[in-house]
Amino acid sequence: MKHPLSSLLVAVTLAAPVTRAADTTPVAFKDVPFPVIERFENFGKADGIPAEKVHAVYKTSDGQLWIGTWNGLCVRGEDGKFKRYGPEDGLSHKMVLCIVEDPRTGDLWVATMRGLNRFSGGKFTVYTQTNSGLPNNVVYGVDVLDDHVWVATAAGAGSMHLKTGEWKIYDHNNSAMHEPWCYAIKGARDKVYIGVWGGGIIEHDPRRGSFKEYRDPDRDFHYDLVPDDGPINDITSWLSWEDGVLWQCTYFGFARYEGRGWKTWVEEKTPLLSNFTQIVWPHRRVAWIGMDKGVSVTDGQTWVNYEVGAKGEGIRTIHRPGQPPEVQTLPTALANCFVLGIYVDDDEAWFATSNGLSRGVFAPYQRPATVAQNRP
Repeated sequence: MKHPLSSLLVAVTLAAPVTRAADTTPVAFKDVPFPVIERFENFGKADGIPAEKVHAVYKTSDGQLWIGTWNGLCVRGEDGKFKRYGPEDGLSHKMVLCIVEDPRTGDLWVATMRGLNRFSGGKFTVYTQTNSGLPNNVVYGVDVLDDHVWVATAAGAGSMHLKTGEWKIYDHNNSAMHEPWCYAIKGARDKVYIGVWGGGIIEHDPRRGSFKEYRDPDRDFHYDLVPDDGPINDITSWLSWEDGVLWQCTYFGFARYEGRGWKTWVEEKTPLLSNFTQIVWPHRRVAWIGMDKGVSVTDGQTWVNYEVGAKGEGIRTIHRPGQPPEVQTLPTALANCFVLGIYVDDDEAWFATSNGLSRGVFAPYQRPATVAQNRP
């Protein structure tokens, strides 16, 4: 028999207003405008990773996790174990340096020390200097923009039209580059940014065929003599772009450019953990920076650093504007403090290191614009 108050309870429940999801963010992190890692999970050879050194990590749109290692390309299965692909499977070289997905087709593009690879339908297609027009077989970076795949190589940048297979090469002979050694490349709406080892950053507009050069005004390789005056250094070890923000990694500091001016950071004078920055992954206008001492995360104001202590413990330091740093010990740490690759989304962070792979598990936090309904 129905309880006499059940109808009233249902009516009240259905009439309940829409409310925001309960805020479960720990008090210590309420003023940190991005997720904070509370613990790390580490993976190595016991999990099927064939080499200690992991160069790249990337999650595709179907949720699969791929890593590039010193000894092959790997994908993580549902059981948590990694399946390896190597030269015997059609991969052009065992050392994988960069991975990216074509968002329209789901094809995986894999940069190696000897050629570019397209992984589609379970098979590899290899592009080299001799069979396709690739600028150089040492491919450091790769990205896909519209109908072109772009590469950064040891002898210039290049683009291949995905429908015709035609290559175009850009180097010191036909662009603003002062040298052809390119370390990184990133598509940015209608432009392409090229990170040149000793030549700063090149902005290329493919439709107009124009090039714009960004160089360090100080022209000093060791010090940032005038902060915020331009790229922090001509040696560009990596770059990335998202939401109108360009981020530059160098071995002498870190920089950001939003089209209205530059902002630079160096260790000791700022919360940046180390000047030796080698990878940046931007997510929601927050930069996750990998370096030789761990990871720094910042929106430009607040910083959180993750280090590995002398006893292997995790160390998390939170730098809030106008406040002294807050140092905390974590029960777990990065697999290694030398970080070579990063992937971050709303749910988790992954780090490729010189001694295995790490997953950063976030403390509870409210995602942007999260709204939920009360349900009976």
